[in-house]
Amino acid sequence: MSGKEKIILEMVGMMAKKGGKPGNKNGVKLKDPDVRQEAYRQYCAHIALGESKESFVFQHAELTCTHQTMEKYIAANPIEFPSIHKEVAESLSFLHWTGLGKQMMLGQIEKCQPAIFQMFMRNKFGWDKEEKSDSSVSYAEKVLDHIMGRKDK
Repeated sequence: MSGKEKIILEMVGMMAKKGGKPGNKNGVKLKDPDVRQEAYRQYCAHIALGESKESFVFQHAELTCTHQTMEKYIAANPIEFPSIHKEVAESLSFLHWTGLGKQMMLGQIEKCQPAIFQMFMRNKFGWDKEEKSDSSVSYAEKVLDHIMGRKDK
């Protein structure tokens, strides 16, 4: 493991803290708050290392969940899973891949395929998609919606 990867894992390990109000436990895979937080830490670390969220799997004792479960938990519980941690992880992922792109441009990676890298970056980071701005809904509004029991608009 590189020094950068160790720093990322340490940073992500410090990010998520226990908390949040307990809600409906029917059909919830990760009932233990400590297990939920560990899953969130691992999810953010996975993304920060440049991996696609779609390849994430959390396995604990007899429980298994994927990125879909984590995304639902994050959307439904913004207090327990502050979005800033995932946003930082996404930024670190972008940093990882742009770093590789720079190495390719400088000729530091042999037998690279710039067209394949370009296609990968378009797919991974949605460069060809229309940008849908979520900036109109602040973090405070999301927390208030959660507290008031309102669903996503």
